[in-house]
Amino acid sequence: MTTATTNSHAISPLVSAGEALFATLTGSALSENAVKVSAGVASLLDGLFPTFAAKVSFDLDGVMEGSTEVLIGLNTAITSAKTKTKTEPAATVAITAGA
Repeated sequence: MTTATTNSHAISPLVSAGEALFATLTGSALSENAVKVSAGVASLLDGLFPTFAAKVSFDLDGVMEGSTEVLIGLNTAITSAKTKTKTEPAATVAITAGA
């Protein structure tokens, strides 16, 4: 008997985006053990995703992709805010009355 399995890859990118955002916010990456656990859980959920998606009345894959994009956008915004370099203040000209 041959069993065909279809894994969705909607969870793993969401988890990766969350890990990247965590690293940006805290300034440190997850521990090696946390990454292993995260990868294992994400892999399990990717395998179960088609079953979950079949049980709901909305586009769960689209929701996961949208959530991933939100996390990536937050990470980009926070990274940009943290790395903006200071610019020199504009030179001001003193205006004196009657001069």
